[in-house]
Amino acid sequence: MHNGNFQDMILRILLIAALSGFFNIHLSAQLVNIEKSRKEAKPGFQGHIDLNLMLTQNTRQIFETSTNAHLQYHKERHTVLILNNLSFMRVEGDNLINNGFQHLRYNYTLGEGFTTAEIFTQHQYNSIRLLQRRFLLGGGPRFKVFENDNLGIYIAPLVMYEHELLNDDDETRTNKFKGDLYVSGTFALDERINFSHTTYYQPDFAKFSEYRISSETGLEMKFSDNFSFLITYNLAYDSHPPQDIPNLFYTLRNGIKYSF
Repeated sequence: MHNGNFQDMILRILLIAALSGFFNIHLSAQLVNIEKSRKEAKPGFQGHIDLNLMLTQNTRQIFETSTNAHLQYHKERHTVLILNNLSFMRVEGDNLINNGFQHLRYNYTLGEGFTTAEIFTQHQYNSIRLLQRRFLLGGGPRFKVFENDNLGIYIAPLVMYEHELLNDDDETRTNKFKGDLYVSGTFALDERINFSHTTYYQPDFAKFSEYRISSETGLEMKFSDNFSFLITYNLAYDSHPPQDIPNLFYTLRNGIKYSF
């Protein structure tokens, strides 16, 4: 590897680490959409950083920041994906929300590329959902249903182990094996406008009446080779949330994305 390329790679990694630690983001949903973070499998390192800022002043002052840092490495049939997501909201000097997750995923493409083997692990916390910590470990196949230059449709019936702790209370500690089925699609209207949608379904294998459903629909509009404008709508439903927490959450946000 040339010294210049190596230095550029290090600078990009440091930039992601710096922005991930400095900015904070707000996530109200419990399920994490990994599909939107995938990139076209080009050799070497790729990544992007999403940044959202909001300041509202009416009867109260509300300040919110959000960032999502993504790094991907691809070589031949191997792909490694690393995500770091943090959130923060402050209302008139009081901290209300402090959320985030860290996600690591390894993909190995089988045969002609129709099937991909996935293994992932994730750590997550979400104060608004009373989630002290959640640890996931899982994997399974991901199938390419259809793909061309403009449209891609994928489905993945995965299995995962979930360790969850609410309110830092051992009485709310749970350990479960769950399904992690998702369907995703992308549609490129042209080179600069792209739509995406992903729906996740996560049932408890021991009690199928307990499940989570999450969907995300996004619109990305590029205004340069490196920068894009994002509009994202999230919807999340939990059949058995913690006490006093609603079943349904939804968010609509916009922001800026930097890609390299």
